[in-house]
Amino acid sequence: MLAALGALCASTAVLANDRPFQFARTAILEDDDDQTWSFESWVQRYGSVRGVSIEPEYNFGAGRSVQVELGRLIDRNGEQTGQEGEVEYKQLFNYIGSDGWAWGVSAAAGVERAQGEGTVRHLNVKLPVSIALGAHAYLHLNPGLSLTSGSRRAFTPSVAIEKLLLERTIAFAELARERVLRFGQIGARHWLKREKLALDFALQQQRIEGRQSSGFILGLGVYDF
Repeated sequence: MLAALGALCASTAVLANDRPFQFARTAILEDDDDQTWSFESWVQRYGSVRGVSIEPEYNFGAGRSVQVELGRLIDRNGEQTGQEGEVEYKQLFNYIGSDGWAWGVSAAAGVERAQGEGTVRHLNVKLPVSIALGAHAYLHLNPGLSLTSGSRRAFTPSVAIEKLLLERTIAFAELARERVLRFGQIGARHWLKREKLALDFALQQQRIEGRQSSGFILGLGVYDF
């Protein structure tokens, strides 16, 4: 199996996230997010490796939410495949709209399985902190810790930034480290229907044990239903 597929599906947990970010969680909570569903999906490509994921989420209210992600990866050169699944619980403790910043905790448990590589279980804990940087701009800081079966625990930091550029278009960037993976992306999200339907696209680059590759991701999100 190619190193890219094995690393994406076994060595790292590129799972439950807050779109359009791939690793970072956010601590942004809207007043009308109580008892609502959202649904996100995306397709991803790195060379011959393709990926598709779906992620439903339910917001209970008071900053509490649960999301589930299911994903599949395939290396088209060798027809090697991998599957991944994760459940995440997130709790936020204050509102960024009134305080100018907010923080919370995210705990996620999941499994990854790559053909010929066996099954790997993981537990990820992150402390998302979001800071308002003026009008419609936010900085997201994510110290985190990852526990993976068969490996030592690892510090998994990420940082992301977003800024409203046009009336319905947000520019964003992200940097992350997940064990052997170094990741970066830059892209834009456009609201087809404000706060309800969003389309995002990003160019991504990753480095795994000295091997560097580039790719892209295309995502679609439906919110507050």
